[in-house]
Amino acid sequence: MNAFMGLRVVASAAVLAMGLLAGCGGDADTSEPIYQPASATAGALVASQPGELLAYVQGKLRERQAQRKLVPDTVFVTATTTEVQFDSVTGAPTTSTGAGRSGTTVQEQGVDEDDLIKSDGTSIYTLLRPWDAVTGKVQLHRRRADGRVDAVGTVDLPTDASDRYYALGMYLAPAAQRLAVLSASQSYYTLDICAPGQDCPAISVTTFAPMATRSQVALDLLNVSNPAAAAVTDSVRIEGRIIGSRLVGNALVLVTQHWPQLALEALPANVPDSEREALIAKLTASDLLPTVRVNGAAAQPLVTDTDCYVQPKNASYGIEITTITVFDLQSPSLQRSSRCFVGGTEALYMAPANLYLATSRYTHETTGAGIRFAPQTSTDVHKFAIDGAKISQAGGLVIDYRGSGEVPGHLGWDPQKNSYRMSEWKGDLRLLSFTGETGWGLMAEDAKTPSPATLTTLRERSADRTLQIVSQLPNAQRPQALGKPGEQVYGVRFLGDRGYVVTFRRVDPLYVLDLSHPSDPKTVGELLIPGFSDYLFPVGDGLLLGVGRDATESGQVSGVKVALFDVADPTQPRQLNAMTFGGAGSSSGLDYSRHGIDLFTRGPLTRVALPLVMANGTWSGWIHGLQRLEVDAGARTLVAKPMIPSASAMNVDLGSDRALQIDDHVYYFNAGQLTATAW
Repeated sequence: MNAFMGLRVVASAAVLAMGLLAGCGGDADTSEPIYQPASATAGALVASQPGELLAYVQGKLRERQAQRKLVPDTVFVTATTTEVQFDSVTGAPTTSTGAGRSGTTVQEQGVDEDDLIKSDGTSIYTLLRPWDAVTGKVQLHRRRADGRVDAVGTVDLPTDASDRYYALGMYLAPAAQRLAVLSASQSYYTLDICAPGQDCPAISVTTFAPMATRSQVALDLLNVSNPAAAAVTDSVRIEGRIIGSRLVGNALVLVTQHWPQLALEALPANVPDSEREALIAKLTASDLLPTVRVNGAAAQPLVTDTDCYVQPKNASYGIEITTITVFDLQSPSLQRSSRCFVGGTEALYMAPANLYLATSRYTHETTGAGIRFAPQTSTDVHKFAIDGAKISQAGGLVIDYRGSGEVPGHLGWDPQKNSYRMSEWKGDLRLLSFTGETGWGLMAEDAKTPSPATLTTLRERSADRTLQIVSQLPNAQRPQALGKPGEQVYGVRFLGDRGYVVTFRRVDPLYVLDLSHPSDPKTVGELLIPGFSDYLFPVGDGLLLGVGRDATESGQVSGVKVALFDVADPTQPRQLNAMTFGGAGSSSGLDYSRHGIDLFTRGPLTRVALPLVMANGTWSGWIHGLQRLEVDAGARTLVAKPMIPSASAMNVDLGSDRALQIDDHVYYFNAGQLTATAW
């Protein structure tokens, strides 16, 4: 018996978020044809003509009922996987010459990510999100010339009377003099079987009162032209859950997912199929699409059916609506543009001009041992060009669908790491997928199957809007597996024409990939050491900093490990130094947020600020604080500096710990307080 008490659970994404439970049993009427437009090519998305999106979803609903007939007690759940997880690892460090500052650690330079601390070098903004409050707070600080900070104000984020919002992260757009804060809420309400005035069939069970969840994403804009007098000027509420967001210049890209709450899907099992079919037939596009409210005004459609795409080849039973919305933060009217498609999204990756969304096409099930994918699972990747320069042009198309591709396997079980398994370079997308059915923790100790990791290079072909496979690794000419038998991929980092992959079961193989020829990727170097790295950061001159866990040769995991690798010669990667902090049970900020580390490079020196909780096996032995380290690219050394202690001995919320560096000071945001310390 599994966590769902023996029910068969069917979904279309790797991480499950419980949605509206469907009824069970009943005889399905499958006489209605499934919508299949003639223009469907492979897994490409097809622009919805008037009425087509509705027909497509109605077909999915009939498919779902047919599945219930084949497998009684089926429970369908939403495929939402959010990057933020009510927290938001990662990327290249901020570089500077002379005086300067660090910023949010991001995957791609020029593509900002939401975080709990932002600064323009003079003002520092921190986002407080207490669990006992109905909304979050933005704290404003002014930095003195000597590096110390003064608190200059607090702004409460707006909330709705019936909703509790959880603050997720924020962006600072200096040119627009705006601070954008993202939050999320979820509430419950009773579904009406029929909308007011509808002529609905008599439902067999008159006492039935189906419940549903209402999820909303909040975007609040603060005018920070005068930080001491900052105030909320605009508030946007979008129906759905947040998948992720990015900021390029003044263009804020927000990806949300809406799960239509349809009463017909919650009908009791004894409702005749004729009545269920009658409700399907009465659906309208507005029943399916998300709404948006701006500054408290009445809800209006975020998109229309002709703003959307369908994917005829998608075998998932899901009816999620994924929406991409781009806001112009410099526009006085907060101009926006949206596009959507029917289907879930598990991973978001964005290069400066292109957005990639990925989701597993086929279903998987939850068993007593965990999540198991079908043997032939594949992942769809959809590419959209985002032109921020056009967003202020009336009628300008800023979200341009470019094509879709398919790769074997899925992107793993950790949404924090999924984006790092994709990378665009010279127009091609490199993607590392996992083709195993279960995680390494469920594999047999004597597993004989090679590590099921596959590297795929995709290239856009505009003629038919597809992302064509250029190459894969392993292949017939290069059959070496990326990992040892029974291993799973942990850390992945693509940097230009190189790729770095960390796998683990007992020891940590670090593989160096040569991707300079997209049609012929190859493994050129390998390093075996105890432990593993969850994340890899470039720190200059052929050096990588790895952060993960130490482990014994038998695979027993211990404390937080920080290692410096020399990959200047890709054929001979070396570990130059490694440090372990604490014992088993220790954790770092990267275990909770991919922004749980701060790196600042000035010349050959990279300063690293890493929140840590170190354990020594006893309750009294916990040490919480900000660990400082320095990487000298010239001397090729890694050294540790004294830890800055936490502001509260009781607060060990590493998920909210952040650090920021300006000139020769480090600013530690911890337990709701911001402290300044000379580096």
